[in-house]
Amino acid sequence: MLEIVLEERFPKPVKLEDGTRVILRPLIPQDESALVEFFKDMPEEDILYLRDEVKNPEVIKKWCQNLNYELILPLIAEIEGKIVGDASLHQERRGWKSHIGTVRIVIHPKYRGKGLATALVQEIIDVALDIGLVKLDAEFMAEQNRPIGIFEKLGFVNMAVLPQHVKDLKGESHDLVIMVYDLRATEHYAAD
Repeated sequence: MLEIVLEERFPKPVKLEDGTRVILRPLIPQDESALVEFFKDMPEEDILYLRDEVKNPEVIKKWCQNLNYELILPLIAEIEGKIVGDASLHQERRGWKSHIGTVRIVIHPKYRGKGLATALVQEIIDVALDIGLVKLDAEFMAEQNRPIGIFEKLGFVNMAVLPQHVKDLKGESHDLVIMVYDLRATEHYAAD
């Protein structure tokens, strides 16, 4: 089912608030060098909050060479072959969380404040609806005010704050903010 959804949806042209045109599509193995360059351009203060050591090309190689859209669907935003945004939908295919997806997103600093994060997260929401997920989760360190605000505007609700629960790449502890989006509410709204 996911394969059909992806074929019908992508590539998808999107016009940002400033008129910039980007293409949204799933990551493919041939995007490895462009993804390495994307993360190379990220400021250290942004990298600090990510889960993986994305400045390590071996990490990116592993991602690109082991793509399984059923488990992790990475969507990229590109302009003329250059990646400017990366969002992903993580799923557990069995067990007690099989109805939930987790959303992660990174936007190039030059393309922030133009609606790109909103477009990518909305695309993840739409794909999640199409494949029958019930909820989406997003996790942030409490200091990540900008992405938290974007997710709130899209309908994610702050469900919990776990004090000093996670550590950044420097080993410093931070509060973990857990946000949830109820896809069933979106389905009912769309049906009305």
